[in-house]
Amino acid sequence: MHGAASSEKLDMDYVKGIVSSQRTGRDPDAFVSCSGWAAAFGSNIFEDEYVCVFSDSELYNSRELSRLLDAEPKNDSHLIGLLYRRYDLLMFEKLRGQFSLGILDKNLQKLIIATDRFGIKPVVYYSCHDTFIFGTRIKMIQCLSKSAISDMDYESVVDYINFSAVPTPRTIFKGIRKLPPGHYLTVARPDMRPSITQYYDIEYVNEIKDEKYIIKNLPDLVEESARDILEYEFSTGRRVGAFLSGGTDSSTLAGMISKIAGSVKTFSIGFDEHGYNELHYARIAAKHFNSEHYEYMVTPEDILKTTDVLLDTYDEPFGNSSVVPTYFCALMARENGVDTLLAGDGGDEIFGGNERYASDKIFSRYHAIPAGIRRGIVEPVMSASPASIGIIGKGKKYIRRANIPQPDRFYSYNPVAALGKENIFSSDFLKSINGYDTVEWARKLYGSARAENELSRLLYLDMKFTITDNDLRKVSAMSEKAGIRVAYPFLDHHLVDFAATIPGSLKVKGTYLRYIFKKSMMHFLPKEIIRKKKHGFGLPIGIWLKTKKGLSSFAKETLLGPDCTIGQFFRKGFIKELFALHAATTAAFYGDIIWLLLMFELWHKKITAAER
Repeated sequence: MHGAASSEKLDMDYVKGIVSSQRTGRDPDAFVSCSGWAAAFGSNIFEDEYVCVFSDSELYNSRELSRLLDAEPKNDSHLIGLLYRRYDLLMFEKLRGQFSLGILDKNLQKLIIATDRFGIKPVVYYSCHDTFIFGTRIKMIQCLSKSAISDMDYESVVDYINFSAVPTPRTIFKGIRKLPPGHYLTVARPDMRPSITQYYDIEYVNEIKDEKYIIKNLPDLVEESARDILEYEFSTGRRVGAFLSGGTDSSTLAGMISKIAGSVKTFSIGFDEHGYNELHYARIAAKHFNSEHYEYMVTPEDILKTTDVLLDTYDEPFGNSSVVPTYFCALMARENGVDTLLAGDGGDEIFGGNERYASDKIFSRYHAIPAGIRRGIVEPVMSASPASIGIIGKGKKYIRRANIPQPDRFYSYNPVAALGKENIFSSDFLKSINGYDTVEWARKLYGSARAENELSRLLYLDMKFTITDNDLRKVSAMSEKAGIRVAYPFLDHHLVDFAATIPGSLKVKGTYLRYIFKKSMMHFLPKEIIRKKKHGFGLPIGIWLKTKKGLSSFAKETLLGPDCTIGQFFRKGFIKELFALHAATTAAFYGDIIWLLLMFELWHKKITAAER
């Protein structure tokens, strides 16, 4: 099936009962209606008398599935249609890769939409009475229904300020929701009520105690995941490279590509700021694996050049400042002949590589002290002692944080938790959210994890939010904007499931992060990479907002000027105080919040202008 005209084969009277039948033109993000999807994804649609399939997918086991079906599908969408006819909704368990898809079952008058196990390919939807609209972009739903974005979700505004992104299933709009990773949704005539079903979840059970077994098998599983992706990409004629921060994950993937393909192009970002520039380690990895290596130094001026790109890329506020280096790294790859980049996202969350896992373990040790001693001796003595004595003050802070229950403690450094809602938001705004608890969604996830220890629950929480709603949104969206596809070998579900069986004590040993992974890669990675601390593509935004005149002036004019539109949400004087605190301290904390507000203001100004 090719082109928009062929979409007229669909029974449009029937389609109106399932999705909006308005057209969306040829926007490549048009996952919004059957006709719109056909117009945008002509070669990605498969249709016959029984089923119509729309997909944006990379199925890394497509050859294996074709053999299972004894068929020669035209493309992944055709393959999905055949799988649905054979296995119905059990088909999702057989897919390996990243996908968002819709299946229109004509016989049952039912629509199924789905996203992959980790939400690499996102799906959003709007359901109202007899209309159901779905897509990869909020703005595509907006094209078909202005009412879908008529009400901002103020509780999501609080979430954004606290977490720099809006957690699934919410969006910034009340009427639009994100489909959670590892789920599919069905809607059928006549009642048109969406029903959501989970087909995959991470289970931290059946732990493998044999350290030698893990060390032996782990590198093979990483290589297998990378190999499957490379074979798929090469079969389509795409040229593959790797992000290279100089960290454990990106260095491992660069090495795997070099080992499998015989050569690799790698791409790194640097900053002219002490403590942020990690190019030294990237060069060590590039030399070790003999890669064709490229570098780019991001400047404050690059941020000013990129603000319009960010607003065009994200349909709701998104405050992760490392979108900027990600974008320029992807641009550099595109300019040097690469189509797809392998990214190391997920490695820290499945193997225990984030610094806060080690920090949290230090606080957890406090509870190893018998409760009677803690409450009957330690805490009364500390409470009666003067905080002005350095060690006493630190001890009081330690006890206070250690006594915060999880997962609240995990997020206790976040802006809303650290500053308090009443110190950030206006009284009218606080009334509108009616005591909303911004950590409640995290508590539910933390409590629902099939895990037997605290670390595994925190890893689970990070996989559900930090990966799905933050890291993947950052890397995929900005890379696609630069014309680059991204694949994530550490998010192969076979590898994730294996990692879930590794005991937490072998992931974070004492406070040593990624113990078992680093031990398994000891003879593959350079020793400097094994020993280095976690860094990544972090942007020195806090420093630049203070020291770089152009960027500082832009932020102040935008947030403190008379045209600022978000002042209504915040306590009078809060934004001005924020700049003063940022100027008076060395902490990046206040600079990060200024960036969050800057992105919120630019986004809000854009949507309010569009409404006029």
